[in-house]
Amino acid sequence: MEVREWALPVYTILMQVATGSLLSLWLIRWVAERRYGPALAERMMRIPLLAILLTVVVAIAGSHFHLSRPYLSLLAVLNFRYSWLSREVVFTILFLLSLVGLSYLYWFGHDHGHGYRRLKTGLAWLGIGSGLVSVYCMAMIYLLPAQPMWHSPLTVVSFLVSVLVLGTTAVSVMIVMELKLSEIADVAQVAPRRQIISRTFIWLAAAAGLAALTTLLINLLIIASLRQGDVSALISLDLLLGLYRPLLILRYLTLFAGAGWFAVTAFLVYRSATRNLALTTPVYLSCLLVMISEILGRFLFYATHVRMGI
Repeated sequence: MEVREWALPVYTILMQVATGSLLSLWLIRWVAERRYGPALAERMMRIPLLAILLTVVVAIAGSHFHLSRPYLSLLAVLNFRYSWLSREVVFTILFLLSLVGLSYLYWFGHDHGHGYRRLKTGLAWLGIGSGLVSVYCMAMIYLLPAQPMWHSPLTVVSFLVSVLVLGTTAVSVMIVMELKLSEIADVAQVAPRRQIISRTFIWLAAAAGLAALTTLLINLLIIASLRQGDVSALISLDLLLGLYRPLLILRYLTLFAGAGWFAVTAFLVYRSATRNLALTTPVYLSCLLVMISEILGRFLFYATHVRMGI
C-alpha cells in the first residue's frame, strides 16, 4: 500500500479510537461524579478530552492525503441525501465541533451550576452519537455488490466493534497519563483518582475482551461466507488464508495479547486499589498491541478484497 492508500486506514482507525475513547471516558466521568462529586470529575476529563480532540484533528488531516484535491473536500456535504461518504463527512464535522465545544467548556468555562453541567453532558452525547454515526457511515461506504469481501452487514458490525476495543484501551492510556501529571503537580486528590481507575478499568477490560472475542467470531463468519461465494469471494479467501495467513495469525495474537494484558492489569489494580501500582507500562503495552492488531486487520481488509465484474 502506498502512502495515499494508508490515509484511509489511518483515518478510520483514529476515528474509531476517538469515538470509543469518548464513550469510555464518559463512563469514567459518571463513576467519578457519583462517588467523588463533580469537581474531581471535571478535572479528570480535561487532558483526555484534549487527547481525543487531537486524535480527531489528526484523523481528518490524514484523510486528506487520500484526495487528489483536498481543498474541495467540504463540497462532499452537498450530496448528503444520496451518499454515505457525504453523511460521513457531515457527522465527522459534527463530532469535531462537539469536541471543540466540550473541550472549551472544560478548559476555559466556569461552573455555573446544574444547567452548565447538563450542557456539557449534552455536548458529550452529541459527540458520542455523531462519532458512532460517522463510523457507521464509513462502514456503509464499503457495502458494494462488486466487492464480495466487503459486501456484508458483518463489515458494519466489525467497524463498530473496533470502536469498543480501541476506545477502551486508548482511554486507559489517557486516564493514566492524567494520573501521572496529577502526581507530578502534587495534586491532593491522587488517591481518589486511583480508586476510580480501579473501579472502571475492570469494566473497560471486560468490554475489550468481549470485543476481541466478537472480532474473532465476525472473522470466522466472514470466512464461512466467503467459502459459499463466487470466484471473487474464493480468491479473497485464498489470499486471506494463504498469502496473508501469517498476518492474520499475528493480528489475533496481538489482539488477544493486548486485551488479555489489559484484563490482567485491571484485575491487579482492582485487587490493590490502595497500593501505588505502576500502571504506565502495562496500559501503554496493551493499547499498543491492540492498535497493531487493528492496523493489521485494516490492512487485510483492503488487501484481500477482489473486485467482481468491471
